[in-house]
This record gives sequence, C-alpha cells and structure tokens, in this order.
Amino acid sequence: MSSTYIETGGQVRVYDSAVKAHDSLPLGTYRVRFSSKEGFSLVRTADLAVGAEKVYGQREAKVDKIFRTYARLDRNLGVMLSGNKGQGKSMFLRMVAERAIAQELPVVLVTEDADGIVDFLDTLDECLVIFDEFEKVFASGRGHLAEPNRQNQFLTLFDGMSSVRRIYCVTVNDVQDVSHYIVNRPGRFHYHMRFDYPGPDEVREYLADQAPHAAASEVENAALFSRRVNLTYDHLRAIAFEMNHPEAKFSEIVEDLNIKAIEPSTYRVEAKYLDGTILADESVLNLHERGDVRRTIELRSTQRALFFSFAPRDVVFEDDGSISIPVHTIDAMDEDEEMPDELPARITLTLVGQTSYSFDR
Repeated sequence: MSSTYIETGGQVRVYDSAVKAHDSLPLGTYRVRFSSKEGFSLVRTADLAVGAEKVYGQREAKVDKIFRTYARLDRNLGVMLSGNKGQGKSMFLRMVAERAIAQELPVVLVTEDADGIVDFLDTLDECLVIFDEFEKVFASGRGHLAEPNRQNQFLTLFDGMSSVRRIYCVTVNDVQDVSHYIVNRPGRFHYHMRFDYPGPDEVREYLADQAPHAAASEVENAALFSRRVNLTYDHLRAIAFEMNHPEAKFSEIVEDLNIKAIEPSTYRVEAKYLDGTILADESVLNLHERGDVRRTIELRSTQRALFFSFAPRDVVFEDDGSISIPVHTIDAMDEDEEMPDELPARITLTLVGQTSYSFDR
C-alpha cells in the first residue's frame, strides 16, 4: 500500500492511500474533536434532520428569516435560542441545520471546551457552527469567582473579525448564565429567539395530530389545563400517547403522569377599572392546587392600590380562553382590613410566556 506525505508547518506526516485532500470543507455535518496528542480535528457525523415529525409554533418562518438575513449580511450572523428544556429548541436547531445542508453550507457541532478552540474554529470555511447548551459547556464564571469565564474567549469570533462569514447558533437554557458581553449585544448575536411554553391553541393542534382518537372534550380539557400549568412538548408527547384512544380521560391521565404542577408558575395579574385605569404586576401562584388556602395579591400605581386575596378554587377558566378571578369572590388581605369601595371591573391572569387573555365582568 502506497503512502501519502503531508507537510505542514515544517512537519511531515505519513498517511495511507485513503487520505484525501480538499480545497474546501466538504458538505456534511462534523463534530469538533480535541486530542492532547493530535490537537483539533473534525469528525463526520450524521446530518441533523427533522424527519417526518411535524413542527408547531410557526418555526419555519423563523428559519426563513435566519437564512434570508444571512444572505443580506456581509459578516457573521449570530442566533441565540433560549428557553427551558422541552420547549422546542433542539427541534428548531435541527431545522436550521437541515436548511444549511440544503443550501450547501457545512454544519459544525461544538460540544466540548478546550484551549485553542477559537483559533481552530476561525480556520474553518463558511459554515454553520452550532453550540448546544452553550452556558453548560462553556462556564460563565458567575457564582464561582475562582472559575474563569470561558465564554468571553468567543467574543472576537462572534464579532466577525475574520474574513470568512459564518452562522453561529447557540442554545441556552438559562440566559442568566450567559456572559453580559453576549446577551443584549446584537452586533454579536443579531437574533435572540425565545422559546415559550405552548399555549392552548398549540395544544389543541398537537393533540389533533398526535392523538386523533381522543375525544374532543378531553382534548379541550388538556388545552384548559395548559392555561394553569406550563406544559412542554415532552409533556404533550406523553399526554398524546395516553389520550390516543376514545375512552381516555384527561383527568385520570394527568393524575398519573409525571407532569403535575407541584411548582408554582408566574402569572401576570391585571385589574382594570371602569375609568380605564389598569393595575398590573407579576405574581408566583399555583392554580393547580385548588384548595381553600387563599393567595394574596398586591397591585399598585401612582393613582391607586389594590390589596386582595382569593382562593384558587374560584378561578374561572373560560371557554373563550380567558383566566379570570370573579371580583365578587375576592376579600381583603387581612381580617382587620376592608375592601375599597371601588373594585375593578375585571381581574385577569395570564401565564407568563403565553398569549394574553381578558374577560369582562
């Protein structure tokens, strides 16, 4: 078997005849690998693909926007995807990677940290570079003063100082753990696409597709449930599996599945008066626990203040998609206090991250 001799930097390496030389990075998907003996290299891996799975939440339009913007830019394009686990970031990442391959743009996955990785990435041709769970692989140093900030090494790379254009796409679960030199810096990351929990309409659409044998009334129960519990697509996948027969009861399903809302959620509480005045604030509540224990709310503005308590059992989940607290059920926060003479015309709750609803008394 003949040998191939490759000389670089004054060193000659001997390879077998299977060695191929390319003038540019061949189309495909690669994972960055580091070895203390051999340094950095790219290892071919399977292309990321969505497959036949349906995508929900108008994600396709956002993918179109990314590549439309990249075509117009003469520099790097940075895209940050943030949100809790199970909200569709990984699916969206596969959509972006699939589109990149379709447009003959190689995909490079960065899954480990090592000194010199920035210099290595800057030697690559035009490509899509993906950092999944960026803040976990590259620590920000926040909360650990002895720990160096490994994210700031990428600042010049994301700035696009090199002569080669690339798309840098990072996913993060907790934006608080991302360097403040990256967040809110559109020069480095032009887009910050936030992934929220699916709302009632998305729940209905998902279950209509994935649980076609479920009773319509049970699908609606699941949609109503999503207004007081933050459901992820992982939750919906399990719910659809259980509901996919006509006799399934959502109330029984949710009792057994590992998705109960034992943790409170954040709601926007809004009180609107007849004169148009609105008092609003965010409050952490658990509406799933519908017992007698009352919850207290304090709303203030420069014009007026409202302090009241309510029982979760009194919250109304209306057919029009609204969540309301009937005004006649609220009480003063303390037994020694009295409710003001003027009460709001309506009080509504909105699960933070979902569509805003309102309900007139």
